[in-house]
Amino acid sequence: MRGVSFEKEKGPSDLLAHYVHRPIENMIVLRLMNTRVTPNQVTVMTNLLAYVVAALYFFGHLLPGSLLSFVVGVMDGVDGKLARAKNQTSKLGKMEHAFDLLFEFTWLISLALFLHMSTGSSLPLILSMFSILFISFYRYCYDTFSRTMGMSLDIYGGFERAFRRIAGRRNLYNIHILIGVLLGVPLYSLMSITVHAGLTAIIYAWRTAKHLHSSDREAERRGTPK
Repeated sequence: MRGVSFEKEKGPSDLLAHYVHRPIENMIVLRLMNTRVTPNQVTVMTNLLAYVVAALYFFGHLLPGSLLSFVVGVMDGVDGKLARAKNQTSKLGKMEHAFDLLFEFTWLISLALFLHMSTGSSLPLILSMFSILFISFYRYCYDTFSRTMGMSLDIYGGFERAFRRIAGRRNLYNIHILIGVLLGVPLYSLMSITVHAGLTAIIYAWRTAKHLHSSDREAERRGTPK
């Protein structure tokens, strides 16, 4: 891949994305970069498949849905790299992240609704609600840090660089779901996702507050505007 400039260091890069998805994405981009396939076409296809996953979860086809979610995870990394390889990046392309979050929440809700309808319990709905709350909160902390400090929290320090490999991300939540489905206990997947998201929210809030406070103190010491 020497001479191809579609790789860049970024913040969120969990274990699955870094060690499994990345080489697959790079191989796909190398095959697509000299074709007529556009990044926007990949984005549209990714989102269409994402809602197929949601439908599979909702109707109780959990194993096919879980397996397809990993395909979506790979494709989700291809469009941005393809845009850089073809020099077709755009401001509009930033909207991809909003749609990513939308289908991530849709997956959790669809799985919770199926479990609720099949068991009659409200617990799956409660778990999905708290998962979405935690994910929304830590995403806001993360985005606040990026806007304020001008760089990603996940590459700000050594702790953050290490933690990003195991921080709550959609890719890792997919592993929770697959394990729960294979073991026949998908409700436990929602439980473990909620715990994972909650711990990530606590750590991101702590690290964001810590670094922003340190930046304020440093600005006061130097007498510069915050």
